Amino acid sequence: MKKKEIFVNHFLPIRQNKLFLYDQYFKVFIKLYKNNLLPNKILLTGQSGSGKSTFAYHFINFILSDKEDYSYDFMNFTINPLNRSFRLINKNYHPNFYLIENFIDKKTININQIKNMISYLNKTSYEKKIKFVLIDNAEYLNLHSVNALLKIIEEPPPNTFIIFIHNSSTKLVETLKSRCIEYKIFFSNQQRQKILENLLIYYDLKIDKDFLEKIMSFYDSPGTILNFITLINAKVIDSNKADLINVISNMMEFNLKNKNNINLYLLQNFIELFFFKELKKNNNKNKISLNYSKVLRDLNFFRKYNIDMNNTFYEIKENIVHGQ
Repeated sequence: MKKKEIFVNHFLPIRQNKLFLYDQYFKVFIKLYKNNLLPNKILLTGQSGSGKSTFAYHFINFILSDKEDYSYDFMNFTINPLNRSFRLINKNYHPNFYLIENFIDKKTININQIKNMISYLNKTSYEKKIKFVLIDNAEYLNLHSVNALLKIIEEPPPNTFIIFIHNSSTKLVETLKSRCIEYKIFFSNQQRQKILENLLIYYDLKIDKDFLEKIMSFYDSPGTILNFITLINAKVIDSNKADLINVISNMMEFNLKNKNNINLYLLQNFIELFFFKELKKNNNKNKISLNYSKVLRDLNFFRKYNIDMNNTFYEIKENIVHGQ
C-alpha cells in the first residue's frame, strides 16, 4: 500500500522538488524574464513524461519565491519544501497562481473552468505581484473552451503569464497554438537515460540493471518509465511479462480496482506508445490508425459520458489484441 501511495502522490509534477537536465531551458526562460522579454502566452510542447509540467512548476516557484524564505535554489534546480509559495500552490491556495487541468470524469477542459480562471484574472493581483496561470494537458481544451480563452490570450491582463502544457502526441487546436509562443521540449536518448537514472536515485527505487536496459529500449520518456517501475515495485505489473499488451491489460485490471486519475492517464500513455510502435513497424498503417482512432474514441466516450469501465476496456482490448 505504501508504494501505491507514493505512486499516486509523490510523482505528481506539482510535488517534485527536484528538476533534472532542464538547465538550458531554465536559463533561457530566466534571461527572458529578467530582460522583460518573457512571452505572456507560453506553449510547452513535448513528449508525455518528459517533465514539462515539472519544469513549469519550478520556473514559477523561482519567480514567486523571490524574496521569500527558502527561495528557489537555482544552482541545484531544487524547490525547498518549506517555501511558502510551494506550500500554497500544493494546497491550491496561492493568490498568484491558478491551475487548470482535466479530470478523470471529463474528457475535456470545459468552458466553466475557463470562465472561473478569467474571473480570477480580472481580480486585482495580490500584493501587486505577477500572476501565473498553468493549463496542463492543454490538448483537452475543447472548441468552446478555446473560444472563451481567445480574448484573454490576445489581451492578457498586465503582469500575467499563461503557460500551456501540451502532449505532442495529441493535436492542439490551431487557433490556440497560433496565438502562443511555442517552446519544443526535446531530449536525446542519452539525456532521457540520465534523467531516469537521477530520478531512480532521488526516489530510491531499485531495479535490475539488465531489466532497466530492456524496458528503456521500448518505453520512451523518463516519466513513463518511472511510473512503470513504480507499478512493478507495487506488484501491479509482472516484470516477467512486461510487453506492452500485458502492461496495458494489467493496467486495466488495476484501474478497475482503483479508479484513479493518474493511473488512467498512465494507461493512455501506454496505449499511445503501443500504437506509435505499431505504426513504425507495421506496413498496414491505415488499419493501425483506424484501430487507434477507435481506442481513443472509446476512452473519450468513457470520460465524457461515464460509460461502464468494464465495457470500455473490453472494446479497447479487442482493438489492441485483434486489430494489429
